[in-house]
Amino acid sequence: MSTSMAAHEAFEMLNAATRKEYRGWGDTQTAARDRAARKAGITPAQAERVWKRWREMKSMNADVYRGLRNAYGHLCTMIENTADRIEREAQSIEETNAAMARNQAALGGYDAPTQSAEREKA
Repeated sequence: MSTSMAAHEAFEMLNAATRKEYRGWGDTQTAARDRAARKAGITPAQAERVWKRWREMKSMNADVYRGLRNAYGHLCTMIENTADRIEREAQSIEETNAAMARNQAALGGYDAPTQSAEREKA
């Protein structure tokens, strides 16, 4: 039997959404999958069918596929936005560190007096 490419993609998208919904210890994969299904606008029964039978499915319900694709798109957008925010924060930290290094260099590398320098004065 050949696997429908849409069914395989739907399974992968459902799997990604399920992993995002998983709450850790005490949660179940089925509960996470059902939450992901509801957020995607499909029923838990439709998600279960994709989950268990994607290998032998010859066709894919367009509404199920569309719901999973849209949910996956939102998940990807959220990840990209988070990555952009982290990149901006990292750039800001690098700029702050560079400014602090320039200020320290302008002060001649002044550090607090060391114990040996204080002994020399005495």
